[in-house]
Amino acid sequence: MQAASSLKQTVTHLFDAVRFADHASELEESVRSTEGDLEAALNKLEAQTEEVSNLLAAMRVEHEDVLKELSRQVDGFLATAKEQAKGKLQKSARQQLEDYRRAISSEKDKALKSLEAYFAAEPLPILEHVIQVRLKEGVYEASSSYECEGGIKYEFRLAAHNSQIFHQPFSLSELGYDLRIPVRFSRALLSKTRTPGFERLDQYVLSDAETSAGRLRANFEKAGNGARMKVVTSGNQEDGFVSIEYSDQLQAVSVMNDPSLVAYVEMDSIKKAATALVTELNELSKKKVALLRLTINGEQTLIDASCREVLLRVLDVMGTSYRDLIKNMATGNSGEKGDEMDLDYIRERLKVLGGDLSKSVSQALGLTAVT
Repeated sequence: MQAASSLKQTVTHLFDAVRFADHASELEESVRSTEGDLEAALNKLEAQTEEVSNLLAAMRVEHEDVLKELSRQVDGFLATAKEQAKGKLQKSARQQLEDYRRAISSEKDKALKSLEAYFAAEPLPILEHVIQVRLKEGVYEASSSYECEGGIKYEFRLAAHNSQIFHQPFSLSELGYDLRIPVRFSRALLSKTRTPGFERLDQYVLSDAETSAGRLRANFEKAGNGARMKVVTSGNQEDGFVSIEYSDQLQAVSVMNDPSLVAYVEMDSIKKAATALVTELNELSKKKVALLRLTINGEQTLIDASCREVLLRVLDVMGTSYRDLIKNMATGNSGEKGDEMDLDYIRERLKVLGGDLSKSVSQALGLTAVT
């Protein structure tokens, strides 16, 4: 992604994520304050009623029967009033806490959705991108994981059910490939000539696959007899390496390590089929559904939605590019089209961060150095 597009994603979606997460933190502090106030109010009520109870106890030691009866009556009223006051305090606090917790849940949801929108655009330099599918109970589960500069890793769940290929159990025949893999030799009854025995790969269903940088690892299974085929490629169709392993209840063979079998392998067709499957997996990676995981240096940040930490790490990674871009904006020579922004827009967006964070981010972007 170009620096201008990345910066726009940062000052919109990521700034929003920080704003919502910060508001959620403030509301959580209000919850703790309300709980503390309730406890203090109940303790005060308890102390005050105990003080009155002690006075009534002193009245009961008097010899006057009238005072003793009055003490008993007031003591009963006091107990009732105490419970009523306690109930009102708890009801009021309970309603306030429910309102706070509802608002916290809403703000965290908005922070998560903002993070999803941010990372769905792939705004950071990617070191490795891995796409995986796995067949489970007749349905493919799919995910797309990213490792970026700065120790940031994230993973999306993919909508395999919306894919033309992976919405149901898939075989290579659906891509137009009818492949035969030699896996054994047999002898004709009337001659000593050995003939190769083939397995048709189009009769196998893809059970799981993974691709990264054009490389492919795919496992296929044949219903009924438990036969399996594993295909691994190094990623280059022209001169890349291919590994094929076959196994069933009787044998396991590494096809490419058996010179007598390799001669019968339709290598060009296998490479083309593998490339087509990689293409389909890459298309599937565009169908992002939900952000499943987000870590910085291996520490989970999605659970506590520490969006400030994400923002600061993004600025560490992209700071130089962002500052250069902003300098060019100041001179009217941004050099990138398609994501029009100006300095006023960025300054306006900085306001959503508030306080010291707005000031530190402005400095990190180099805005304090431009007019």
